Amino acid sequence: MTDEKKEKLKRAYEMALLSQSACNLSGLVHSLAYAVELIWQEANEQGQGTDYMNNHPIVRLYVEQMTFLCRADYSASYRACLERSKR
Repeated sequence: MTDEKKEKLKRAYEMALLSQSACNLSGLVHSLAYAVELIWQEANEQGQGTDYMNNHPIVRLYVEQMTFLCRADYSASYRACLERSKR
């Protein structure tokens, strides 16, 4: 991994920590999308795959904050999407 990639990944870890005080879901999604690109590069270099991505600490922190921000009930949300998908 190049020094530039290492620095970008370091910044992604910092951003994951900062994500824990985020209040804007859209901003989190965009930031996570960028981090995911970096994590996939890291995973590919290490011969890792989906499980590595799904359990990466950066991903975990972002997903945790997204879950915190979205207080809607999962079952109710699932039913609403199911009903609306059939319209």
